[in-house]
Amino acid sequence: MSIFFKGKKVEAVLFSPLEGKMTYQGKPAAGATIKLWIAWKDKDGETELYYTDDQGNFSIPKKTVVYKDNPLAQLSVGQEVTVEYQGKETLIWSAGKSSSHLFGELGGQPVGLTCELANEEMTAYLDHALVKTLCKWQHLKTLED
Repeated sequence: MSIFFKGKKVEAVLFSPLEGKMTYQGKPAAGATIKLWIAWKDKDGETELYYTDDQGNFSIPKKTVVYKDNPLAQLSVGQEVTVEYQGKETLIWSAGKSSSHLFGELGGQPVGLTCELANEEMTAYLDHALVKTLCKWQHLKTLED
């Protein structure tokens, strides 16, 4: 019997897509820079930049990776989203993800997502995750919706 595993290749969602509106004091945060940081294979992680449009709308696409599955290891992904607006950088999203599934960190797709940069950080206790965020949403759209 071999102690080495020939894991099959699987696709994992490291960050589920987020779409919403960025505001500051209730007004669109036009031209804000959004920095997504994801760490899953090392502590340095990977960073990508996105921007809000002139109405404060933003879209961060799904981030996936293909890797060899190992029954002795657990997927663990760190996620942070910061926003630079009017010379100030604000952390708006901090979460951990151990599920490889789409919206696995939330238990569903957030609907009506709005991120207010002047808000106090809140903690969202979800079925599969703990998320610290400045964002709010109306509800989660489950995969069955």
